[in-house]
Amino acid sequence: MTPALLVLVSTTQLAAGIQAVHDPWVPIGTERAQKYAAAVEAAAARYQVDPFELIGVARVESLFRARDVGPDGKDCGIMQTRTTVSRYSCRRLKNYRLGFLEGARELSAFGKSCFGRADFDRCRFNRYNGGIRYVRHGFHGRYWLRVMCFAEAARAGEAGGGCREVKSRRGIARAVTRPSRA
Repeated sequence: MTPALLVLVSTTQLAAGIQAVHDPWVPIGTERAQKYAAAVEAAAARYQVDPFELIGVARVESLFRARDVGPDGKDCGIMQTRTTVSRYSCRRLKNYRLGFLEGARELSAFGKSCFGRADFDRCRFNRYNGGIRYVRHGFHGRYWLRVMCFAEAARAGEAGGGCREVKSRRGIARAVTRPSRA
C-alpha cells in the first residue's frame, strides 16, 4: 500500500480487529490483543504498510501464536518470518514486537518489488509466503486471498468465518461476514 493511501487507525480498532478474526480454538484476551495492536501500529507506521494486512498475515501464518515455529524450524514467531531472510534468530523472532516489525519490513520490500504489477496483492503476499508450494507453482495459490480476506474482516470487525475457503477476490465480501465455526 502506498503511504498516501494509509489511513490512521487507533490501537483500539486494531485490537478489536484482532479479536474479531482470531481462531475460536486459540482465544485472545483483550490485554494481549491491545499489546499486539500497539506492536502492529508501530510496525505499520515504521514500514508504511497497512496495519490490517499485518493482522491478516499473522492470522493466516500463526493464528496469533507469538511463539509458533514452522515444521522445518525456520519459520518463527507471530508472522512466521523465515530465519534465512532475517538477521534475527528464531528465538528472537518469538518476541511479537520484533515479529511484527520483521513481517512489516518484508511486506514493504515485497510491495516495492511488486509495484506496478497488475497482480500487486497476489505478488507481494505470495512472495511473503514464499513456501515451497509457491516456488514450484508460481502465484496460483490462494494464500493471498486468505490474507486479504482476514485483513478486510479485521478492518470491518467481522469474524471472517469464510476466509479459509475464499476462492476469488469477489468472494472476500461474502467470506468476511460469514460467522466463525467454533
